[in-house]
Amino acid sequence: MNEFDSRYFPLKRKFPNRVKNFSRSRELRLERVKFPGFLLEAARVALPSPVRSMAGKRLVFISDWHWHASQRNYRILDELSGILQQFPADLLLLGGDLCDDAEFLGVLPPLLTRLGTLAPRVVAVNGNWETGKRWLKPDYFTTLFAAHGIKLLTNQAEHYADTFILGLPDISSIDFRNLPPPEITPETLNILLSHSPDGVVAADKGAFLKNFHLAFCGHNHGGQIRLPFIGALYCPSFYRCKFDRGIFDRAGSDFKMIISSGIGEHYRTGRILCPPEAVIVELA
Repeated sequence: MNEFDSRYFPLKRKFPNRVKNFSRSRELRLERVKFPGFLLEAARVALPSPVRSMAGKRLVFISDWHWHASQRNYRILDELSGILQQFPADLLLLGGDLCDDAEFLGVLPPLLTRLGTLAPRVVAVNGNWETGKRWLKPDYFTTLFAAHGIKLLTNQAEHYADTFILGLPDISSIDFRNLPPPEITPETLNILLSHSPDGVVAADKGAFLKNFHLAFCGHNHGGQIRLPFIGALYCPSFYRCKFDRGIFDRAGSDFKMIISSGIGEHYRTGRILCPPEAVIVELA
């Protein structure tokens, strides 16, 4: 493992027994909707609501902005705003890696200002990029997000009347061997927000996932470069391209893990056959 990987992906071991619990859903898939002239796609799926109070609500998930205030960034942000006018979100979830690197921290406020207005509730977790900026004060991102009306969950949960959201820390920041199961019940829509699907696999021990209905993840960018009939060429995951994007079932439960291709890309890199996307979950 090189220095970069040890800093940003330092989970020390795979969890081969746990990863066997997850498989790509055969019943559900994200329907990709391309809007004429848009760079951004909407990846939509309709799910039966596990709790009656959430029926008819809409969740939107975006991840991996890697924001560097480019013209392309702002165009995608404008397109996201347009999509959410057509498909209004009751809850907007942000999956981490908001910033591309430290030199772009100063240009985050305009993005956060816009994101904070796109839904009545906006909730976020950190990604490996935020977690890796260890020279910043521990509450730097919490304070920054809060100033724009966004709740950042760092190993903590947010309770609402109809929703429970746990922000799972990035795999680089906690020990996943002995995570205590959260105190939740099936009476609310229970969401696990994790930057990386590897973190969800690592957390799948004992009863930890028992009462969760959904997990939202990013990190792998859908591979960012994909080929016809082959798919993703590389993903920064212990499990290679198994969790590139899409919907995954956990054996023996109704738990669904939804993985986004991401909405941005690393500075000075691009996408091939893998457009940026916003995931839209409509609860029926």
